[in-house]
Amino acid sequence: MEKNKKVPGLIALKQIIEKTSDYTGKDFFKSLVQNLAEILDVHGVWVTEYWPELKKLNALAFWLKDDFVEHYEYLVTNTPCEPVLNSHDICHVPNNVINLYPKDPDLKALGAVSYMGLALRDTDGRVLGHLALLDNKPMPELPEVFAIFKIFASRAAAELRREIIQKKVVENESKLNRLVNGTSDGIIEFNSEFLITQTNEAAIQMFNFKESIVSKINLKSLFDLKSFYKLSTIIPQHKGLSNKHASLQIKDSLICLTTDRESFPCEVNLSSYTYNEELFFVLYIRNIKDQVSDKQKIKELHAEASMLKEKAIIEQFNYIIGDSQSIKNCLKLVSQVGPTDANVLILGETGTGKELFAKAVHEASRRVPKPMITLNCAALPSELIESELFGHVKGAFTGATISREGRFSLADQGTIFLDEIAELPLPLQAKLLRVIQEGTFEPVGSSETKNVDVRIIAATHRDLKRQVDDGKFREDLFYRLNVFPIHIPPLRKRDNDITLLAKAFFEKFSKNKAIQVMPLTKEDLVKLSAYHWPGNVRELQNIIERGIITNSDSRFNIDGLMPSTSIKNEVDKQTHKILTFDEMKAIEKENIIKALNITNWKISGPDGASKLLKIPRTTLTSKIKKLGIKHIAV
Repeated sequence: MEKNKKVPGLIALKQIIEKTSDYTGKDFFKSLVQNLAEILDVHGVWVTEYWPELKKLNALAFWLKDDFVEHYEYLVTNTPCEPVLNSHDICHVPNNVINLYPKDPDLKALGAVSYMGLALRDTDGRVLGHLALLDNKPMPELPEVFAIFKIFASRAAAELRREIIQKKVVENESKLNRLVNGTSDGIIEFNSEFLITQTNEAAIQMFNFKESIVSKINLKSLFDLKSFYKLSTIIPQHKGLSNKHASLQIKDSLICLTTDRESFPCEVNLSSYTYNEELFFVLYIRNIKDQVSDKQKIKELHAEASMLKEKAIIEQFNYIIGDSQSIKNCLKLVSQVGPTDANVLILGETGTGKELFAKAVHEASRRVPKPMITLNCAALPSELIESELFGHVKGAFTGATISREGRFSLADQGTIFLDEIAELPLPLQAKLLRVIQEGTFEPVGSSETKNVDVRIIAATHRDLKRQVDDGKFREDLFYRLNVFPIHIPPLRKRDNDITLLAKAFFEKFSKNKAIQVMPLTKEDLVKLSAYHWPGNVRELQNIIERGIITNSDSRFNIDGLMPSTSIKNEVDKQTHKILTFDEMKAIEKENIIKALNITNWKISGPDGASKLLKIPRTTLTSKIKKLGIKHIAV
């Protein structure tokens, strides 16, 4: 690898990233193998998908001797690829690979002397394929080459996972399209003004529309007067149920009219839903003789397609851990705003992970090849922030012995993340507003105007609107930053994410610290889930790390680290207010229901609600009956 010796690892890594970042799918794989081969100076590189039932690898892209090899398949038995698929690390054969695998039918023909491979896996560990290098000369063990190879194996695995998910999405959308257009039932969607927005093929034929595009036709023209009057009286009643995705079978038959004014009797079902905050209705129209309804299948396929799309979004930002609907909604907002250049304001309590969502917005944007520069506005004295943001020239102030670029200059063409934006001094708020409006600024001590193209992401745990009302934050700047707000939910409102995060942090810290600690018990997880977490994810992370460090006989130490979760704490939150008997009773009832939900309504036992509440089973049973608590699902 003589060429590689001339190219430092970071430079090689940068070149490969730049040459592959604009591609997806097959183009990405082809660009990856070609550039890896050229920059690492090896004979061939290939990336594959694995067909386990055939024990065969199918090349997604194969670069060999300065050209692509098309339609290449490879049986893995008795080949150097076989141990790769059974390993979680790089398999490296520096020399004499043909002698080690004499039964491999292709190594000699490919001119292989050395080999390196790494399995590409799904998030559950299942092998999806592999990435491999082969060379016609010995391949020494170079750490920087191994590091580059692992990085791009990870990228190839992520792209392969995305391709698989995308294929499923397309397949389900195709199924949905075949189902909608394969039925003889006419399907007509219309808005609150009774204007048709779309139809299926059966409706086009049923009403003899002259064109496939039928939007903006009034629904009134498709029914006789009596039938439309009945519809127009039913729909307002149905509108009130739309938030429940209700459906309604309209009693008796209606009379439809074709565009040629020919009439026919029909049976009609009505449903509604909200999309982008706009209410839509759907009519399912069929002849009275028709017996089969495809409505339920349509709903199931809609749900499945939606779940797959949601999974694809989560896969893209896999460093944000969470399966709650509130986190999924935040990630959906990230995927929507990411490709735009809109300013983003991330709001949420301290410790909720606002910086991770800022990173996700940047990575979902076209600016991802450029850096995201971060500044914590609360971490520096006010007199230094201006220089940090806009830079300074030599001699601008005492100690300025050299000129220095500011964060905005460094973030040009990229993104700047201004954390704790509420702490920015008022004089600097005006200068920041100018950068947003005009894209210009002057470094401290300079009269030279600089131009920048920067996307701004800001974050704060404060109520910025109240800061504006109190005169601590400029109103015009607030509205410039608040183009697309994303509210990160506190940990206590993230359903079962506490368990997911606790397990992830436990695995991370127990590995990093090389401490043998037994896994978190169900009782540990119950105690963690019962806590209010005012410090959110950061507090949970710290608790897990301390519990591992202070383990007792290899048992995770939770006792003494977790604050009390008793009713007294709930009363203390009322800021020393004197509570009435009914208010105390309501707090006790809420606390018992919370404990029951956390323990899946198990009353006794080591992981039951009575132990969590530290009261006898009989006392808890009596309180449940006395307070009228009924078994409900959360």
